[in-house]
Formats: sequence, structure tokens, C-alpha cells
Amino acid sequence: MASVLASIEGPIVLVGHSYGGAVITNAAAGNRNVKALVYVAAFAPDKGEQLGVLLNKYPGSLIGSSVQGVPYPNPDGTTGTDLYMQADKFRAAFAAELRHLGEQAAERGASSRSAAPRTPPHQAAA
Repeated sequence: MASVLASIEGPIVLVGHSYGGAVITNAAAGNRNVKALVYVAAFAPDKGEQLGVLLNKYPGSLIGSSVQGVPYPNPDGTTGTDLYMQADKFRAAFAAELRHLGEQAAERGASSRSAAPRTPPHQAAA
């Protein structure tokens, strides 16, 4: 994303939702054209924070206890961990206010993407 942003001339406003907050924080680092970051129910990491730490940082959050770690091999032979929202916990942890979702909540939970804690510490604060 940072390389795409570098190709844009003029002011840039980035908007991130959920995990996307961490993405826009890193993508904006060092880009003078990024004038604003907008976080919509999103992670807003401080410099040096990792997403995996933010999952359990705030009391009352159900996110940390609702994710499941899935190991994967790294090219260097070590093992990393991807985090996925457990489908049966998606609605309570991520979309409790969207009661109309019904069964769609489980489907959305099952199709969630990894929120890997392996992401490097953020280079800039939100």
C-alpha cells in the first residue's frame, strides 16, 4: 500500500476499519502527502505496538478471547501464528449491535482474514 500511496500526487486521506487501522497507520508512515488518518471502529496503534498486543489491551473487549491461533511455517524454518476470528464468536465480539445479521454473522466470521500478530511493530503512532 505504501508504494501505491507514494505514486499519488496531492493530499491523501486514509480511512481504516477494524484491522485496517493498523494497515493505514503503517502505510502512512513517512508519506508527506498523507494529511489525515480516519479510524472507523479501528485499531489505532502507537509507535512500537503490535496488533497482537492490542487484541487484549482494553478491559471488556471480546476480540482477544475470540481469535484462534493457526501456526504456519516461515521461510526461515521458524513457526509463525495467524489469528482468525472464531466463526461462532464473531457476532458477539465483532458485530453485537448488528442483530439483524442472524446467520450471516457466522458466515462473515468464517470468511474473516488473518489479523496476524507477526506484523512488525508500527513505525509511527496513529
